[in-house]
Amino acid sequence: MHYIMKTTEDTQTELIEPDFNSPECIIDISSGMKDYPQFAVLSNLGDKPFVMDGIEFKCLEGFLQALKTDNRERQMELCDMRGGMAKREGSKIEWKLKQTLYWQGRAYGRHTEEYRQLISRAFQTCYDQCELFRKALAATGRATLAHSIGKDDPTQTILTIDEFVGRLLRLRECGTLF
Repeated sequence: MHYIMKTTEDTQTELIEPDFNSPECIIDISSGMKDYPQFAVLSNLGDKPFVMDGIEFKCLEGFLQALKTDNRERQMELCDMRGGMAKREGSKIEWKLKQTLYWQGRAYGRHTEEYRQLISRAFQTCYDQCELFRKALAATGRATLAHSIGKDDPTQTILTIDEFVGRLLRLRECGTLF
């Protein structure tokens, strides 16, 4: 169990167990989570196998990186990669100039409702099929979820902090994005 530091009214510092049922508890989601490793699966890079559109994924990151290319063979390679490798390989693909992403032969403008629905469908499918993902998300209780290594500008990332954390919160609260 990891503990957090708390300063009491008389300025004494003590170690306390985190209360995940408190919104004051902040869980910063990343694949290399040191404070709460039990939640690393919540990262897009975390192993969360799922099948969508007949394609097997090892994690959400493989899906997200595959969207950057219209080359279907390259997409399938990225889908089959684990998180860190998918991120490294996907970072080599230029997509930002056109702001266009691709899935199964269809082009999606980065800023369209159709793109947002596609991303939500992937998150929902992963959530529905991966028990470890569901359990880890439920275990966050009412804690505040954060993603300090993410980006806010949608022209610079295929998934902003708000898009990522917002989907996790909705799944945690409702179990569905639709």
